[in-house]
Amino acid sequence: MRAVPGKLFLWRRRIAIAARLTAAFGGGYVCTAALVGSGALLLTLLGGLPRSEAVTLSAMLGFVLYLLLLIWSFTEPKLWRVCALPLAGVLLGTALNYWLAPALTARTLVGY
Repeated sequence: MRAVPGKLFLWRRRIAIAARLTAAFGGGYVCTAALVGSGALLLTLLGGLPRSEAVTLSAMLGFVLYLLLLIWSFTEPKLWRVCALPLAGVLLGTALNYWLAPALTARTLVGY
């Protein structure tokens, strides 16, 4: 019995939709979390905000960022871009977190 070409296309389409959903929801969440953390550090160090206000402002902006990432991921026709942009955001946010965390610790120890 031969495989029907329509069924093969249907499975490929289902896998592509599942990959897009995973990249949109999972990748968008991880990207937003990384960028919210680094945004809070930037607001504390460069903006002069207290930590609690910086975290609150970053979290509120994170909701907007997550919504924009979700909308963009379902309007973008290429799946590789939907996977690449959250990955780039995660790498950027993580790099900023590792780079800025010692500065925040030093600032805390000095007593600012």
